Amino acid sequence: MTHLTGTFYDGVNSRGNAGTLQVVGQQSVLRYADSRIDLSTDSLVIEPPLGRLPRKITWQRDGFFAADATPELDQLVKTLGKSSAMDWVAALENRWRVVGSAAFVTLLFILGFGIYGVPKIAEGTAYLLPQSVSAKLGASTLAKLDLALAESKLPSDRQAQLSEYFLSRGAVDELHFRQTKRLGANAFTLSQTTVVFTDDLIQLTDDDEELLAVYFHELGHARLLHVERSILQSVAWAVVLTMITGDIGGVGELVLALPLTLGQAAYSRKHEREADEFAVAQLKALGISPLKMATVLERISASHSFTKMPAESAASDEAIETSDSADTDSADTEGEDNLSRKLLELLSSHPLTPERLAYIREAAQDS
Repeated sequence: MTHLTGTFYDGVNSRGNAGTLQVVGQQSVLRYADSRIDLSTDSLVIEPPLGRLPRKITWQRDGFFAADATPELDQLVKTLGKSSAMDWVAALENRWRVVGSAAFVTLLFILGFGIYGVPKIAEGTAYLLPQSVSAKLGASTLAKLDLALAESKLPSDRQAQLSEYFLSRGAVDELHFRQTKRLGANAFTLSQTTVVFTDDLIQLTDDDEELLAVYFHELGHARLLHVERSILQSVAWAVVLTMITGDIGGVGELVLALPLTLGQAAYSRKHEREADEFAVAQLKALGISPLKMATVLERISASHSFTKMPAESAASDEAIETSDSADTDSADTEGEDNLSRKLLELLSSHPLTPERLAYIREAAQDS
């Protein structure tokens, strides 16, 4: 026999009456005040719990019984075989330590997957991408950048000489030269097929071997698919977050922002170290001291530190950058120009850390 206490509501008056519900086999008896209602146990419907609030028990007649939440009631639900998914929810609500632990483990799994799983998946997927995809990626990003870059003023024969010198020692599909005060002395990789040098970098170096050291660093980014891997990592994270939050709009926004993601791609500390290691190995294979690389990187870093663009310089640079498109007053053009400027900021320099310099100099001593 199961004995439940609670409150009976007759469905006519809002005021309830204290009562009891006794369940014996297939017969149930509800008693309240001086009244009694005989019920069939099979007709009882026990609604899902809401925390520790009384549970509503109904039947085929008017009225209902709000039974106190007790172990006897839980046992009756099991006996009648009328438990639901909400019963499990209520059980978890009352076991906050279990819920908290499960949430913590889930968070650790997501973080672990993001830190270790996503990069591995991105790396494997990047090497499966057709080269044509990388070529389109590089071309589209360069097109955006060209809204804020000017054509190189290097003589064509100098560009041809440098291209032959670089590409004969490790080829990419496209090597471009551009002019801009905004980037200063710089070089950057847009995909495994596309590398860009600025005029200021050419003028900053003492000899072509220093330029070759920079080229090998960028070639390392290209050969190791750092740009493609970083983009795929961002996409994978967006998919994971979409699965968690259900916000599918985030993936669309990421796709639209891929050029900006590209700008950030090459600048992780891990990628910079990998590109440095690639460059050092290539220089050693040609009998060139890695100190050439350390020297030019220090010079580039110093030039960025002392060439913060004043307003008038920025204005003159803007005039150069927009000389081929004077009629750019539309909102769409302004939006594209803002995107190109953000890309320039992201590509402004490779972070030269003491660790990078120490590694390059140590490698030079070992050669």
